[in-house]
Amino acid sequence: MKDSARITWDADNVFTGTAWYYARYRPGYPDEVIKLLVDKFKLRKNSRALDLGCGTGQVALALAPHVSEVIAIDPLEAMLKEARALASVKKITNIIWLPGEAKNLKSMASEIGEIDITVIARAFHWMDRTQTLHDLYQITRPEGGQAIIADSGLLYQPTTPWKEIIDETVKLWIGEERKAGTTGTYTHPGKHHQEILEKSDFKNVELAEIQTERTWSIDQIIGYIYSTSSTSLPVLGDKKEPFEEDLRNRLKKLEPAGHFKEQVTVRMMMCRKPVE
Repeated sequence: MKDSARITWDADNVFTGTAWYYARYRPGYPDEVIKLLVDKFKLRKNSRALDLGCGTGQVALALAPHVSEVIAIDPLEAMLKEARALASVKKITNIIWLPGEAKNLKSMASEIGEIDITVIARAFHWMDRTQTLHDLYQITRPEGGQAIIADSGLLYQPTTPWKEIIDETVKLWIGEERKAGTTGTYTHPGKHHQEILEKSDFKNVELAEIQTERTWSIDQIIGYIYSTSSTSLPVLGDKKEPFEEDLRNRLKKLEPAGHFKEQVTVRMMMCRKPVE
């Protein structure tokens, strides 16, 4: 991959074993995020949206009430199964869940159809970003565009004392090298997403930041950890029980009440396809 993260992984198994935890412990986005997308891209009941790298559907489910149809794509069938179940509970019926990934966009173009907005949330770093934007440009309607959404996670970001404990414990049990599934590794791409967007055919890159606060329990922290490619249950293997016990003890020692707050910045990068 030319400009993506330095990774060696297989899209079919990098998130193996994470979907159940992903659906239950990955935080959603503030309502302000969806409102901004609707307002900026003038989404209406006849609009069509694409959620690329949808996971268990946090964005697709939130966006669906504002548009006619959402196409939600993810490589892992287990993710899509959890997403379909959540959609059923919420009685949301206008989402089409498709197996696939960014590199399949060209071959899936006729199946996807024309799109008013593509949202890539917590997933752009996994893709060949330049090629992905090129392929998305071909299926985006004029004046439609892209929104890349990113926020902080709990791993490899020791920005608070309790996140430092998580970081130390993960590295103690798994090692310094960041895993990408059981056989792969991951290093974040060197170029910022914004730079990639500004060099694409899309224009008028806009940035927005939305502040929110999250409160985590120890169970939620551990559930989140198991939802990631780097600390999934297959990666931990037989270290799962001692790792979890160690982390619980360390977190309880720091905060006996077991409640951990963080201030989160949700960053949005938006761009548009000009009218030709």
